[in-house]
Formats: sequence, C-alpha cells, structure tokens
Amino acid sequence: MEKIRQYINNKTVIFTAILLCIVIAAVTAVRLDAFWPVEIEIDLDEMSGSMITDDDGSKYIYSGSADYVLYGPYMALDKGCYTVGIDYDADNDCTMNVHSNEYSDYVVSGDVILKSQSTNKQFNIRLKDMVDDLELRVKYNGYGDLRVNRITITANTVGIRTNAFLAVAAVLLFTGCYLLREKIAQNKMTLAVLAMITFLSCVPEMTLGMCTGHDGTFHLLRIEGLAQGLRLGEFPVRMQTNWMEGYGYPVSIYYGDILLYIPALLRIVGFSVTQSYKTYLFLINLGTTLTAYFCFRKITKDSRAALWGTAAYVFAIYRLTNVYVRLAVGEYTAIMFLPLVLLAVYGIYTDDVTDFKKYMRNGVLLAAAMTGLVQTHLISVATVSLMIAFVCIVKIKKTLRKNTLVVYILSVAMTVALNLFFLVPFMDYWQNVPVDVFHESEEIIAETIQSAGAYISQYFMLYQRAFGASGRNIGDRMAITPGLVLMATLFAGIWFCIKKKDKPVKFMTLMSVLLLWMSSNLFPWNFIINHVPFMGWISKIQFPWRFLPIAQLFLSLLLCMLMIKIKEEERVHVERMLLVLLIVTTAQMFSGVIQERSYVEKYDAAGLDSFTLVYGEYVREGTEIKWFDGEVHTKNVEIIEGYTREGKYAIMECETAGGGGDAWVEFPILNYKNYAAYGENGIPFKIMDGDNNVIRVMLPDHYSGIVAVIYEIPPYYRVADLCSLTALVAIAAIWFFMHNPMQGKHAVKAAHGARGE
Repeated sequence: MEKIRQYINNKTVIFTAILLCIVIAAVTAVRLDAFWPVEIEIDLDEMSGSMITDDDGSKYIYSGSADYVLYGPYMALDKGCYTVGIDYDADNDCTMNVHSNEYSDYVVSGDVILKSQSTNKQFNIRLKDMVDDLELRVKYNGYGDLRVNRITITANTVGIRTNAFLAVAAVLLFTGCYLLREKIAQNKMTLAVLAMITFLSCVPEMTLGMCTGHDGTFHLLRIEGLAQGLRLGEFPVRMQTNWMEGYGYPVSIYYGDILLYIPALLRIVGFSVTQSYKTYLFLINLGTTLTAYFCFRKITKDSRAALWGTAAYVFAIYRLTNVYVRLAVGEYTAIMFLPLVLLAVYGIYTDDVTDFKKYMRNGVLLAAAMTGLVQTHLISVATVSLMIAFVCIVKIKKTLRKNTLVVYILSVAMTVALNLFFLVPFMDYWQNVPVDVFHESEEIIAETIQSAGAYISQYFMLYQRAFGASGRNIGDRMAITPGLVLMATLFAGIWFCIKKKDKPVKFMTLMSVLLLWMSSNLFPWNFIINHVPFMGWISKIQFPWRFLPIAQLFLSLLLCMLMIKIKEEERVHVERMLLVLLIVTTAQMFSGVIQERSYVEKYDAAGLDSFTLVYGEYVREGTEIKWFDGEVHTKNVEIIEGYTREGKYAIMECETAGGGGDAWVEFPILNYKNYAAYGENGIPFKIMDGDNNVIRVMLPDHYSGIVAVIYEIPPYYRVADLCSLTALVAIAAIWFFMHNPMQGKHAVKAAHGARGE
C-alpha cells in the first residue's frame, strides 16, 4: 500500500507541475498578445551639450575633448524593460549609456559602444522602479565627426518572458526535489557538502556586474552569435554574423560550442549578458563538482575521501585562474569532463575484461567524455589524447588485450560519429579556407612555447597576482599552479612511495610529477617541436601549462588514495590541516580576483566590442581588420536602395551603370566558404575576393534589381548533422540497455503488481 500511495503522490505532483506550467504559459501568451509597444522619440532639442551643435535636426560635433557631449532629457519613465535605439554616424568609436542622478540604483544598463562601422544601435535597459530624471548620455571620443540623428525608447516584453521562465524553472526544481526526496534524505550530508563546494566556488561572481578577464568578451560574443542565429532559425549555427559589426566570423566552425547554447537560450528569453553568463558559470561549477565526486567515488569506493578530492579539484588554483582571471570558457568547461575521461581509462585497465558488455561501458563513457572535450576545447583534446597514448604505452600488455583494443577502437569510432556535425565543417574549412591559426609560422611558435611554461617556483607560491599572463617576469604572471593543497599532496605521495609499495599511489605520483614537468619551462618542448619527426603539431597547444588541468586531476585522485591509507585517528588531524590550507589558498585567490579585477555591467550585447577577436585566429589570412569601414563599395554600379543585413542574409538593390563590363559590388562581409549571391528570380552571381578579402559580387551588364548574399549550408553538412544525431540516439539506447537490460519487463511487472494490490 505504501508503494501505491507513493506512486499516486508522485503522479499527482507531476500532473500538478504540468498543469502549473500550462497555466504559466497561457498567462504569458495572453500578456504577450495584449502587449502593445509604444515608441517614444526623444526630442534632441531637449537634450543638452556644451560642444555639440544643431545641424538639420541632428546633433553634430567634429572636434573637442573626450567627454559627454549630449545628455538629457531627464524624463520620467515607469518601472519596466525598454529598448533604446540610436541612429548615428561616427568616424571613430564613441559610447552611450543611460543614467539617473537620483535613482542610479534603479537603472540596470551599461556602456554601449557606437562603432564607426555601424550607423544604428539598439540595446535593452531595465528600470527596477519608476525614475523621473532618466538621462541618455552620448560620449565623444575626442576626434573625428560624430552625428546623432535620432534616439528612441520603446517598452519591450523582456520582463514578461523572464518572469515566466523563472516561474517554470521554480516549478520544475520543486518537482524534481520532491520526486527525489528519498535519495536526497539518504545522501543529505554528501549533497550538503557538494552544494557548499559549488556555492563557494561561485563567490567571485556574487557581485554587481562581471569581470571579463582575458577572454571574457570573446566568449560573450560567441554566446551572442549563437543567440542571434537561433532567433533567425539556424541550428546548428555555423557562421556568426554579429562579429566585426556584420563582417562575420566562423567561430562556431572552429570552436565547439554545444554547451554555450544554454546561455544563448537564456539571452533569447531576455536575461542580460551578465545573468546568462553567470548562470552558465554556476552550472559548470556544479557540473565540475559532480563529475569529480562521481569519478573519485567510483574509483576509491570511499565517499569521504572523494569529497576531499572533489574540493581539491574544484578549488585547484589553475582552475580558478581559468574561471576568474583568464575567463577561458572553453578550457574551464573542458575541465568538467576530465574526471570522466579518467574514470573511463581507469575502468579500461582495472575492470574485468572478460565481461565485455560491462567492460564496454568504459568505451561509451570515454566517447561521451571526449565528445565533451571536442565540443568545448580542442586543445584539451590534444593534451588528453597525448596522455591517453602515454598510458597505453606504459600499460602496453593490458592495452594489447583483444577486448581492450576493441573498446578503444569503438570509443574512437563513437567519438567521431557523435561529432561529425562539428568535424565535417571544421575539416572543410581547414582544407579550403586560409586562416591565421593554420598558417602561423611553426618556428615563431616554437620559439615561445617553452618559455611560457610555469616556473617551478610558481608551484609553491601562496600569493600570486589575480591578473597578468605568462610573460618572462614572474612578478607579472598570473597564478599558474595547482595550489599548495595539491603540491602538499604530491610530496605526501612521494613520501608514501618511499615508505611503502603501492602501485596505484606510485602511478598517480609519477604521472603527477611528469605532468607538472611538462607544464613547466624546463620540459624540452622547443627541441621536440623542432627536431622530433611528426611532433610539430604540439606547437598548437600554445602554452605548456595546458597540461596543468590533467596534473590537477591526478593530484586530486592521489589525495583521495592517500586519505584512504591514513589511519582514522590521524585522518581527522589531516582533514583539519587540509581544510585550513584550502580556506587560506582559496580566500587569497578570491580576494585578489575581487579586489584587483575590474567588474563591469554587461547588460546588453551592444556593450560588447564586436572586434574583440583575441588573436584573430580564424580571420582570413592577409586581412587587415583595421581597414574595415562597414561601407558598400562598387564599380560601375549605382545603388538604388541601401545595404541591409539580418543574420546570414544581406541584400541591396542596384543597377549597373552602362554596358562596359567589370561591374561589381563589395559587401562589408568577409568572404568565407559557403557564401553565395543571387539576383532577381534566383539568378546566381559569381563571388570572389574583393579588397581586404570581403565579398565581391560580379554583376552582368544592364542589370537592375536586388543583389542578395546568403550563407548556404552545404548538403554534406546536413548529412553529418543527421549522422551525429543517429549516433547519439543509438549510443544512448546501447547505454540504457547495457545498464537496464530488463528495464522494460520489470516496469510491466511492477505495473501489474500495483494493480493486483
């Protein structure tokens, strides 16, 4: 009877949750349908400015100091979400923001960049409450012409959408917790510790705004590119057209981004840039905590030791550097998958090889984990593959077992199949598009890769700057170290190996030493790249400290193994010391990040500089970005209707000026593979490289009509998409039946048994 009662309660809760979600959706739909936006056009004459002049209804400045040159109109506006639009012309980049002198805390916005390559910007703001002195401020950069033609404010539906999303999320979270209440009660202490680890790992983000670090803006632009593509019905997104004010950047072809669809969807719902990114960061911190605990618990069979290993891994200093200093989204996301790779490889060499069905689970897990790496950080794929190859050589006798070889081969095949949707476009561009990342001189990279490695002294430093990079001066370097907790673990492992014989501990200790050496400036990377055949590709790793995440993983597992070896009466004292050391090192790191890094409010995508390409690895070789002007250039062509662009589509109307031939139009779009041009009635036009590698469309004599440029997805990309989807379904089914071969029969019997009672 108790099972029946529980079954009915669960079904009731699920039904109630579904009903609540339907009600929320219906209410939201009614509110959205009833919403009628009213556009308020700002009277520019009501705005002030000391250096700006009136010019035919516009506000104009051609010289002066860098300062706010246009501000006002100090209007009253109700609580809510709004879209601000500005039409302008600028010779150089300027900025704009929204402000209130009396109610500054009520205005949620940020600086918006008025790029010289564009003439219009739209951005969202939020007012927490009514303000009666709303001020729009345009800041001149000190040189060149700036003309402001029009400013508007329009109410939008962002608040309605985000509130509905939060309501549905709350219902689903409560429902999930209720359905899992028994498991939660059984594991409440473990879950509490894991929750605390996750919470504390997010402390630097519990501030106003966000720190963009080294690469933050680059990754935020990736998220915006995905959001823009999804809004226009593209999936998966290949060419991101938001970059460089519309010139486009194929970052999704070169850089796996499947997990970035999460913050991209949040952006579509209406959450701010900062909110979407912080949510993603929280989920990755949570995921890293869970995968680390899952791995260490499976290997050691000791929950208590696994918790310490998890804490050491999550709070490893180099991981925190990636998260809060470098904002290396790809690498810190890849770190979440490393424990799963370790667990799979560990199982391949320790599980019963004769029970192939159970043994094959390791192959499926390895394929899933490697897929996570492919979709987040290709450099991590290279470093992890290198270490797996090394383990295979060290364990050569076990590696050459028939079932082990089969598992490895099937794992590689599954990884390739799952990632065909990414690998096919990637290989297509690799072979056919000359970009800087594939044409940089190996000699130039080889000269710098070794010197960028960590100094041994850095491994033992307590205080390190919360910024910097990997230059030669140690005082200017960021924290490139696993941290004192894991370094102490290494010496404890060495001491244990001297005192006792334990193969697993010895192996983990030696691997940790090797990886720390490989991460340093002492490992002979330059010699290997320049003199060892077929090893030149290692230069693409860029920095030796890319191996530190794997070192941190081995050291964390070593900590778990050592904790098990310690006697219970001594273990408590060791745990206290570990706790103090963790608190000191983590607090020092977080204090530096919070105090030394600048935090800025990134509310809307318009606040991101779309030319933030970091090293510009995926730009067409020979392109000079500084000469991009955002203009359409023509020869023997007269423009009838100006150029407009929306996502992967660009269109204009023109006519050729005579029949002399050699008529063309150059669009402000970089000419990458798969672009095509069409005219009236779908007539195809030839595309070629124009000046600075932009798209040049060749037009026939006596042509008059539209010219449309579109990024077309080749059929073989779609075939690859279908193959990956098929592989995903097939592998998921195989995994399910490997774990639950009689699940269907058991479910039927349980249902009949319930009716019988």
